[in-house]
Amino acid sequence: MKKYINKTIVFVLTVAVFGVGLVSCTDDFDINTDPLAATTVEPSLLFPTIMVGMSQNRTVELNAVNMQAQHWASTGSSGVFSNPERYTISPNTTNNVWVGHYTTVLRNLQQVRVLTETNNPEALNIIGQAKVFEGFAYLNLTQIFGDIPFSEAIQVADFPNPNFDSQEDVLRGVINRLDEGIELLQTETDIVTSGDLMYNGDRENWIRFANSLKLKALMLIANVDSSVQGEIQAVSAEPLIVENSQNAYLPYSDNIGNENPLWRTIDLFAGGDNLFFYAGSTLTEILNENNDPRRDVFFDRNDDDEIVGQDQGVFEVTGISPVSLNILRPDLEDRYATAAETHFFLAEAALKGYISGNAQEYYMMGVEASLDSYDGQPGEISASEKDAYLAARGSIEGLSTEDAIERVHIEQYVALFTRGIEGWTHWRRTKTPSFMVPENAQLDDIIRRYQYPVSEITSNPNAPSQMALDSPMWFEE
Repeated sequence: MKKYINKTIVFVLTVAVFGVGLVSCTDDFDINTDPLAATTVEPSLLFPTIMVGMSQNRTVELNAVNMQAQHWASTGSSGVFSNPERYTISPNTTNNVWVGHYTTVLRNLQQVRVLTETNNPEALNIIGQAKVFEGFAYLNLTQIFGDIPFSEAIQVADFPNPNFDSQEDVLRGVINRLDEGIELLQTETDIVTSGDLMYNGDRENWIRFANSLKLKALMLIANVDSSVQGEIQAVSAEPLIVENSQNAYLPYSDNIGNENPLWRTIDLFAGGDNLFFYAGSTLTEILNENNDPRRDVFFDRNDDDEIVGQDQGVFEVTGISPVSLNILRPDLEDRYATAAETHFFLAEAALKGYISGNAQEYYMMGVEASLDSYDGQPGEISASEKDAYLAARGSIEGLSTEDAIERVHIEQYVALFTRGIEGWTHWRRTKTPSFMVPENAQLDDIIRRYQYPVSEITSNPNAPSQMALDSPMWFEE
């Protein structure tokens, strides 16, 4: 079987912002031909650009969502980091995230599909990879902005000013896109390998990734529409990410130029010391109350040998625990989907009667997967610490359904550390744990969304009016 091999070339694809209302000027009068689109490059050369572009958005452009998730606080280290903690969101941030998703990620994924359909139409797995990652990109976007262009997006010739789809339609559309990708991945064909920085062309893991994303989208929908219970039951029987070896990670390394972008920020502006990100009190209170061994992976102890968090919007660093360099390190992976997340969703679904599985078993596997996910990394949790924690927190048997669900939600919230988008979404969906409105915040309630960039509002006449930052998402109860 032919496999695409990545070359030791750096390929840079520059494109205009297609599908979001911006069109660049050109002297080429053939308006049906994109003069900037790649027409001969192998798809394997596009995938690194796509995946790194996605991670750049998640790790740097959206680093503030770790504060919106109340996992950490900035302690006022600088306006760049303290302003979003009080819900002052830079237009540059929203513009970069919007453009990065629609251009670097989605437009290039479209090119992967077009090039494959043109030059190697039998390579169904490559098209499947592209469709699954498209589903992931749209799922990210709707968690950030709510209603977004979906059905008319990235089709600049037909829809130069795309309409926005409702969040409900986007979530259901994401599920359909993932199903299309899964179908294309059923039979082994040519597939991107070395250009696939996540799975190196492992077709079965791509299917697990797609099904796990589908489970998440269905659980968001089920929060307001229980009619998808049958779909949740069906996907629970499909291959899912259930072991840490199957986790969807974008890896980084110590090699110069390949470090995690968030660490590079710390290295550039603070010489490798973390002067910017500290423990949030919402998370540390949970960790300390439960004597959770992950607290010493996440944070450094202060001079009194304690893990202490700061309330949101309170800018005082004295005695507050910084996020540990166990976490903020060059080779910190960007976690897209994990076994722990899958098991916690399944435990909740079982407790709510959506599926017939054993909630206790799912819950226990979720906690174990989270604890084990730091094996081989700095601050690795010892076997004795794991055993002690599982003995104290590893059972939900004997609890009421309500209390058991809350226990699952608390453990899932902890397990989502470093995954700001998912941690923020978790609270918006479950309202667990209790969040605080930051001191001197620009809102009277918890932030629920980012606003569309000014560039989109001014250039696309079909863009909707801006919604307030504290307007609940559709999937919220």
